[in-house]
Amino acid sequence: MLRANGFALFRGPDASRLAEDGAARVQRFGRREMLQLTEKVDGRVVVTANLLGGEDTLPVVQGFVSGGSFRDGEPHSGEFAFLARSGQSFVVGRDALGTRPLYSNESGSVVASDHRYFPSGDRPVLLARGESLLVGSMKTKGVRTLGAEEAGTFAESASRLAKVLDEAVSRRVEPCKRVAVSFSGGLDSSLIALLASRHCEVILCSAFVGSSRDQSAVSGAAALLDLDDFGVEVGTAAVEEELRSMSLPFEATPMDKALWALYSTTARSAAAEGAELMLLGQLADELFGGYMKYSIAAKKAEGLAESMMEADIANSAERAFVRDEAACSRFVEPRFPFADEAVVSLARGMPLSYKISAQQRKAVLRAAATQLGLPEELVNAPKKAAQYSSGIGKLVS
Repeated sequence: MLRANGFALFRGPDASRLAEDGAARVQRFGRREMLQLTEKVDGRVVVTANLLGGEDTLPVVQGFVSGGSFRDGEPHSGEFAFLARSGQSFVVGRDALGTRPLYSNESGSVVASDHRYFPSGDRPVLLARGESLLVGSMKTKGVRTLGAEEAGTFAESASRLAKVLDEAVSRRVEPCKRVAVSFSGGLDSSLIALLASRHCEVILCSAFVGSSRDQSAVSGAAALLDLDDFGVEVGTAAVEEELRSMSLPFEATPMDKALWALYSTTARSAAAEGAELMLLGQLADELFGGYMKYSIAAKKAEGLAESMMEADIANSAERAFVRDEAACSRFVEPRFPFADEAVVSLARGMPLSYKISAQQRKAVLRAAATQLGLPEELVNAPKKAAQYSSGIGKLVS
């Protein structure tokens, strides 16, 4: 299996030219420079990838795979987009949560993990999360969906959550020696950092505006965890520089711009400090009721908060993961432990009352964090969106 941080398949008489042009665009806009593989198949099909490592040419996988090799073209668990052979043709697909983007044009002459591989005027269409596609016929081969694990009592669910989170982090960091965490000092990133530190060396990477909440919260949380913090103070010029590298397949909102600048800066810092990959806490709020809007919805109508949370999880595959993966992967591979299939299935089976109570949001996650040994100050850290707590959102607006 070949690992890459970007790949594309070009078919038809212009395959070679389209591959050369597409690869040049992707590298010009900031993917990490790696050995360029180009495999020509019968002169009319070209596979190109920015290599990270591996022993064969196909299958090629962008992201993290938990078991399996994709040689059969069947779906696996993990965080990935993949391209594999299927008989005389090819099959491509995304993981069940859609943590890595994958695009195709209508004819299937171009299929790629990055929208910039496509020629101007050829509008790429994002595959659905969990979808695998037969390239030749452009027929869906299957869609991997996640169920819901039956919940026990609140205490049982918290204990189960503690176990599956620990396993999710462990799978993502082993056998790495040095791993970064995109760190805000809040519950989610602190818990990931704590768990990762039990398996490898961890560095905490953060970006913030001077006098912002994160500037003080990060150093205090790092001290509680006894981990090294590499904080970067940014100003208007630094944010503008990061935004010049931004390229997304949709119109960026101020929030998109702020989060791009934040994660791009932390990923750059992680790479400079020698991290092999970077862990991020995305999806924790959507799974465990972290946003205030869910609490408000829960009081308005039965089922409203749950439907909002499910919609936000689905929308993450179309926007948030696309943005955050692109911002980070130019420098270091991002991984998202809360997007683990076992974590998501467990969370989906829990009643809303385990997540949102009269006293707090993310109640069951906080209980799990306590069991895992996270310091009480971090267990009860208040929630504030990263673009605001870092102060970067204010610079963008």
